[in-house]
Amino acid sequence: MFQAFYRTIWRALALGRSSGSEYEMQAQLAQMRLTPCYTASDVPPPTEFPIKVHPKADEVCAETDEYFYKNWPWRNEAEGKLFLQSETNRWACLAMPNAWDSRVVDSVRVNTLLFLLDDIAERMTFTEGKELYKTLTPIALGKTLPDRNKPLEWITYDIWKSMRATDAELTEVVWQGALLCIMAQVDDARTKCPDIGSLLKHREKEAGIAFVAGVLRFAQRIRLTPAEVSLMSPFFTLYSVHGVTVNDILSYDKEVRLYEETKCEGAFILNMTQAFSNDTGLPQRASKRVLWILIREWEKIWAEKAKELRARGISNALSEYLTGMEYVLGGNEWWSWRTKRYQNKQLVAWAP
Repeated sequence: MFQAFYRTIWRALALGRSSGSEYEMQAQLAQMRLTPCYTASDVPPPTEFPIKVHPKADEVCAETDEYFYKNWPWRNEAEGKLFLQSETNRWACLAMPNAWDSRVVDSVRVNTLLFLLDDIAERMTFTEGKELYKTLTPIALGKTLPDRNKPLEWITYDIWKSMRATDAELTEVVWQGALLCIMAQVDDARTKCPDIGSLLKHREKEAGIAFVAGVLRFAQRIRLTPAEVSLMSPFFTLYSVHGVTVNDILSYDKEVRLYEETKCEGAFILNMTQAFSNDTGLPQRASKRVLWILIREWEKIWAEKAKELRARGISNALSEYLTGMEYVLGGNEWWSWRTKRYQNKQLVAWAP
């Protein structure tokens, strides 16, 4: 079969060629037979996005680690220690390395708050999760005072109050993104995504894409006009599919373990790795390898669109925002490969 295949290629290539080139072409085809067309590798090509950490990351992480470790209602000591080992607070220091020093602590804390609330919601039914957020929403908005004996309430209240005191306008942008995220996490629609398209649409909301984009603006005090926000629309789409897919590849094994352990609705597996495997028939490991190629192609598209947008002439604020989102994507991937939150030593060994 393969001999016939190569003969077909040879005839196609040889059409219109002089006999003097036939030897070279035959030699090339012979080399093709000896060289594997594809070698599977679990290590993807490195990202093209920049990776940088906030200059005060160690100081900020030490402060915020202590804050959450001492005050969060951990189920047990092991869970609290895993939080410290996972370096959850460092995620925002990598994602937002240019955050203003006066805003970086709030930016880190609000990101970590949503990480930890998501962990709690994963161990609940959708009804329980909705009740949790129904209680916390007016507290976050400052409309209801917290019960100081309940850490979830007073931590939520204090973080959002501090942000509003710094910048009420941009905090509202962050809140709208947070609201979209937390409501999607406890929406039973997440169990009704039959294909990759519907999955990505829902994951865009529950993965906190709008939330993180808002925190970035808060962290760097980036004010944009409605027209400028509209110009970012294709980048939001790329940001969504890239960020969601990176997360889903690297957190997949952890998600499977959690669902098998709890069988809770909140831990229902909504993940690109599994969806791609279901749609293509590829094993999960092979699906991850293919998805990494998609991710790198999305990065190429991002670079082309960013070059086109900047060539049109944009404000310093919009340019800063575009660069900031690139740092978010680069930092997210770097952290996700290495965090113990996903509890997979092999990921660290494979990290590009």
